Amino acid sequence: MSYLTDELQVVIKNKLSDIPFEYREINFGGIIPVFFINIKDEKILTNQWKAITEFIAIHFQSSLRNEFSVWNIYLFFILEQEVKDDLKYIIENDTFSSRKIIIFPQQDIESIIQEHIKNDDTVVQSIHDFEEAPFQPNLNVWEILNGISYKKKITDDLKEGLEQIIDKVKAQES
Repeated sequence: MSYLTDELQVVIKNKLSDIPFEYREINFGGIIPVFFINIKDEKILTNQWKAITEFIAIHFQSSLRNEFSVWNIYLFFILEQEVKDDLKYIIENDTFSSRKIIIFPQQDIESIIQEHIKNDDTVVQSIHDFEEAPFQPNLNVWEILNGISYKKKITDDLKEGLEQIIDKVKAQES
């Protein structure tokens, strides 16, 4: 963490002293600033989430110089109690400043990072897992290409290239 990040954490802790949080920088394609904010109940979340978001945007995000980091800030609101779906929807769909995610039931920080940032559960298939199907020309496209009449503005190179495409399509149809 940089001196600026440490200093801002002190400012945030002083301003939001009644709300415990932890800050991490995740190196995943660049530095991703992540705040883990512990909230006791729905009432505190309702009353504080905008203030927390705005404070972080003004005092933290505005100080960042790395474009990747500016656009990849995460705020995880970790709750002890479940909240109403409409409040969760409002918070998670708010596009100001950062990506906001409600976490309930409580999880450890590493699990949250794995699930919401790194997405380690994503299955990647190799290109070798797929069979290549033989090319099947599209008769509708062939009719369109065959019906093209050349205008004087088409250069000889373009005309020749289009003729080569038509010849190749005809050869594949045979």
